[in-house]
Amino acid sequence: MFKIRPFYLLGLFIPAIAQAEIDKIYHPYVEAYKTEIEYQMLYKNDKDSLKDGIQIHRLSVGHAINEKVAIEAKTIGKHLPSDSFDIHAYELETKVQLTEQGEYWSDWGLLFEVSRNTNQNYWETSTGLLWEKEWGRVITSANFFIEYELGSGIKNEFETAFHSQIKYRLSRYLEPALELYMDEETRGIGPVILGSHKIGFNNLNWEIGCIFAFNQKTSDQNLRLLIDYEF
Repeated sequence: MFKIRPFYLLGLFIPAIAQAEIDKIYHPYVEAYKTEIEYQMLYKNDKDSLKDGIQIHRLSVGHAINEKVAIEAKTIGKHLPSDSFDIHAYELETKVQLTEQGEYWSDWGLLFEVSRNTNQNYWETSTGLLWEKEWGRVITSANFFIEYELGSGIKNEFETAFHSQIKYRLSRYLEPALELYMDEETRGIGPVILGSHKIGFNNLNWEIGCIFAFNQKTSDQNLRLLIDYEF
């Protein structure tokens, strides 16, 4: 059996809080041989006209190749109020489940990403430590990321980020949650509602929420939507 003492890894991921984006909370689990199609949308509302109305769209397809490893390919586009929709980045993601659910006091996983920004001509790689713990109906999750950006259009540097979520399992159809996003520029916190519905042997999952800024660099309100179909 695959054994590891993942809490020793935590010291490698203590965040210095760097640049990333409001995205989603990752969980450390892989469901063997499942395929998923996922759509995400982020809409920014702000008093600053340069930030107001920006939309970020993500479309991805993923597959779990076994009970430990899942791979996902993602296309990322942006729509500015003063411009047309533009696909500006591509991303490849690998998730590794480190522990069986409930095997230790908490559950652990790793996330590896590599992305190419075609607009600004740079690459970004990141490694994330995924943590989750159930307390009865309350579930706490945290993601710690270390990222490195490399390219001619930016300064080559390491960055870190921290995302977290606490949610209450009211039912499988409705789970209210609170999410926190922190990095070099982003500081946001806000409510999210999650749900899951069975369609035959398949699952339709959804998330909708609003992340409110608590610094000047983040857009005032960030509306996020996620729809995920697993089969």
